Amino acid sequence: MKVPEQIKSAAKSLIDLYGDAFDYLGKYKGKDAFLFRFPEDANTGFPYIYLFKSDKVTEITGFEALDILDLLVENLDKVRAE
Repeated sequence: MKVPEQIKSAAKSLIDLYGDAFDYLGKYKGKDAFLFRFPEDANTGFPYIYLFKSDKVTEITGFEALDILDLLVENLDKVRAE
């Protein structure tokens, strides 16, 4: 799935530092969920998840992001977004 430009705008600071890489996770509470994919050698904290619906973006991090990953992901290596 193609990453909406609104998400790329919301994640601009991460993209500038780490590059443009996202994983599509599926639907979460009726919204498309995308995970920002950090490079493998990056030392980072919590994941960043972006929820998208009707041209609106919600950024989620912290323990809530971990909960969403736990619900939506069986094997992250199998899912990639363009």
